[in-house]
Parts: sequence; structure tokens; C-alpha cells
Amino acid sequence: MIHRQNLDRMNLEPQLFRLQLLGTFLSLVVVAGLVLSTSSAMARESDLQQPIDVSADRSEYDDKAGTQKLIGNVEIRQGTMRITADIIEITLKDNALSRIDGKGSPIRYEQENESGELLQGEAKEVNYDAIDGSLVLSGGAKLSQPQRNIKSERIEFNVRTQTVSAEGSKDTGRVTIRIEPPKR
Repeated sequence: MIHRQNLDRMNLEPQLFRLQLLGTFLSLVVVAGLVLSTSSAMARESDLQQPIDVSADRSEYDDKAGTQKLIGNVEIRQGTMRITADIIEITLKDNALSRIDGKGSPIRYEQENESGELLQGEAKEVNYDAIDGSLVLSGGAKLSQPQRNIKSERIEFNVRTQTVSAEGSKDTGRVTIRIEPPKR
């Protein structure tokens, strides 16, 4: 876990520290995608070794509240991975990563796998709780990989237990999964 006091020891600027926290979140998004995918559809491992590029219309940092907010046309890239959102907010508690929350119309995620096939996901909200290790995609959540698709109102991945659960909306109450037959 990255702690704020490590900043002085590592002699890093606060912006780089916040990017490291964002990198932790991005790694969790990739891991969630990997858990839901088949072994042939795994995301590019080499992407994790690439620099993270972040752009937004506006960035606000509140040292007192321990929050970094990226607002408007947020785009995050790392190798073949791309995330777009309206807002991403990073929250620290006791000088350590506590939460990362994102909102979008929708938030979109895409990344190539090792075979060059595209993995895609979207949801209206993404919430990562670093304390309990849960990553939740909610609001029309969709994940698509080659040969497999899942649609649900809410998809939760727990980093600690390595489990995925999905639940339908109150209207439909359904989770939809499609698994394609093997290519011949």
C-alpha cells in the first residue's frame, strides 16, 4: 500500500504520488477484466509496464480533504488500455488510498488482449474501496471479451477473495451472460 509519508522517502512530487494511486486503480480494473475473461482473452500484461497518461478539462486537489478530482472529458491511457469518464475522484484516509470513484455517461474501458482482440467495459459509475478491496461497476454495467459478454445493473469484484458477483436491476432482476461456442 502506498502511504503519503513514503512521498518524502521517495522524493516524489505530490502529482506523481496521485498518479501512482491512479495506477493502482487502473491495475484493479484490469484485474477485474482478467477474472471475468477466459485465458485466451487476457489483457496485455505489457500494458502494466507502460507510463500512465491522464488528461482532463480540470483537476482539483484538496490537501485538507485528501482528494484529487479530475473533471470533464477525463481520459486515462496506459499502453493499449484506455478509460474515459466524466469525473474521477481519488480519496486518501489516514494518508493512504481509501477510495477511487468515477462517474460517466458512461465510463468506458477498453484494452487489447495479447492476440490483439479488444476487451471492453462500461458503467455509469465505478467505485473502488481500497479498505475492503471491492471494485463495483454499477448502472448498466457491461463487460465484453472475445467469446464472452456479461450485462448487469451491478458487477462487483473483490480483490481479496478473488470473487465476482453480478445482480440485475430492480426492474428486470436479470443478469445476462453470453458465451460463444469455440471457433472451428
